[in-house]
Amino acid sequence: MKLRVLFLVGLGVLGASACTEGGAPASSAPQTQAIPANAAAEPKEAGTKLKFKDGDDRERFSLKPKDDGAKLVDSEDKELARYKWKGGELKVSGPDDTVLAYVTGGPDAFQVKDAAKSVRYTLTREGAGWKLTDAQGAVLYTVAPDGGGASVKGASGAEALHVKVREGKLSLRDPSGKTLLATKQPVPPEAAACLGFDSLDLPLRMALLFRLQTPASP
Repeated sequence: MKLRVLFLVGLGVLGASACTEGGAPASSAPQTQAIPANAAAEPKEAGTKLKFKDGDDRERFSLKPKDDGAKLVDSEDKELARYKWKGGELKVSGPDDTVLAYVTGGPDAFQVKDAAKSVRYTLTREGAGWKLTDAQGAVLYTVAPDGGGASVKGASGAEALHVKVREGKLSLRDPSGKTLLATKQPVPPEAAACLGFDSLDLPLRMALLFRLQTPASP
């Protein structure tokens, strides 16, 4: 009888000790950290900024990826254009949100449409390269792979721009070999070649670059 009493007393002491040392009931749920209400107030960058500099190493413009697309800014970080996914198409807008164009299609043919959804340009894969045509089907530029880079030729067939990749640096050069733009960020030469389409405004050229660099919408 005494042994039984001592045993029960011992259990009581052990239970009291566990409570004193901060033991928590097994049914207690772990606490969750509250998320600030403004945590998603600002858009997040979804990748590395694609920065282009001129031949004198001065920054000219950059493409900043966002969760829903990207934006184009100048050397002073002033917004020049916005790119936003709308289903399978890329909407191109100005800083004031005015629609400049839509880029639709893919992966082997893209159409650049105006705000009224009329086709202005078509970029089509041709063999190992690409060709850009206007609304009437006239060829404006062709892009062909060349030595790990790319060659951009105008309607006359003369080279307008050469994309060269060397030691992790991509440069865009005129026919004389002068560097016009360069970047150390990874970008496919065929996508960078779109910057050689001088008859298109910069926001449209960058829209095509972004579309070729990004296989599909998020």
